[in-house]
Amino acid sequence: MARLNQLSQPVTGNLFSLQSQVRIVEIKRPDVQVWNDRARVLQQLVAYTEAMYPGIDRWFSSKVVPGIKAAERVAYIAYESERPIATAILKRGESSKFCHLRIHEDFRDQALGQMFFTLMTLEIRHQTKAIHFTLPESLWTEKSEFFKSFGFSTVVKASRQYRKGDTELACSAPLATVWSAVLNKLPALTTKFGAGGYSMDGKLLLSIKPNYADQILTGAKAVEIRRKFSGRWLGRRVVLYASRPHGALVGEATIHKITRGQPSDIWSNFGAHIGSSWTDFQNYTASSDEVSAIELKDVQPYLTPIPLDQIEYLLQEQLRPPQSHCELGFKKNPSWARAVSIASLLHSKCSVIRRNPSSASTQPQTVLL
Repeated sequence: MARLNQLSQPVTGNLFSLQSQVRIVEIKRPDVQVWNDRARVLQQLVAYTEAMYPGIDRWFSSKVVPGIKAAERVAYIAYESERPIATAILKRGESSKFCHLRIHEDFRDQALGQMFFTLMTLEIRHQTKAIHFTLPESLWTEKSEFFKSFGFSTVVKASRQYRKGDTELACSAPLATVWSAVLNKLPALTTKFGAGGYSMDGKLLLSIKPNYADQILTGAKAVEIRRKFSGRWLGRRVVLYASRPHGALVGEATIHKITRGQPSDIWSNFGAHIGSSWTDFQNYTASSDEVSAIELKDVQPYLTPIPLDQIEYLLQEQLRPPQSHCELGFKKNPSWARAVSIASLLHSKCSVIRRNPSSASTQPQTVLL
């Protein structure tokens, strides 16, 4: 029997090293119905700006809380560990509104503003034609480049003034313009954030037949066979694509070991975990002198598969799934890299983790009403 060539993943602990963990969570109807800790934190964060915006507590009680209960508004809180550091509120509608955004001064240079804008735009992508908000003139003067980077290029005087001594400006942009800006920002955001425990910048897309994909997700299949597969993928997080008729991104896994050998030896060692019959295995490997057995671990199914058709609609472009696998990356394969990032955000809905707090970017620094 020929010797098997095996590559094993070293034990390194976490897949990602988090110097400082920040998570963004969505405040949902049950939170405000039972008035739990998240609802109280949201109220306290909004009330903090009462001095700048007199009456904001009444706005919160009369508009925000009923709006969340009716699914007309969406609210988010960002935490560093258990410390609340930012909040955002969105109003849904044909003309949606970014109602409120405030980030603690210690965290204004860490892309949280960009992620909040991205999450809110993703939330209303199916129901709005335009997005608007108002802001103080002083904030526009100081941070206009941030807003312009999302397509909000011009401002006019707002019909209502929220605080004395600072003219309130109104700003709007078509959804298509803002969404295009979001797609352009994804490369940078994926290096800083993960979505609900799922990578936004997976390095490899693995295409799998639907019956085998289902077995992997349920744990019945732990080994995937490929005629050719590089050892450089050892230890990498991969995104799983279930081919047609499923045609959907269905989850993630980690490549734990890669073993190369003659087909008969691979079957002898891994046949019980491959999930196929000997006949199907023979048919696939008949023309190969050597094949790879890819052992998967830490499999995380998406709660709901993300259909390829839905992602293509959001990207406004057609995606061609690979026959076997393809490398992801915004330089290597930008379309699929964006697709994986969007799928992760859609699935997380919404538990977003900041992964790398060292990078800086310009953020809005006060409240939008």
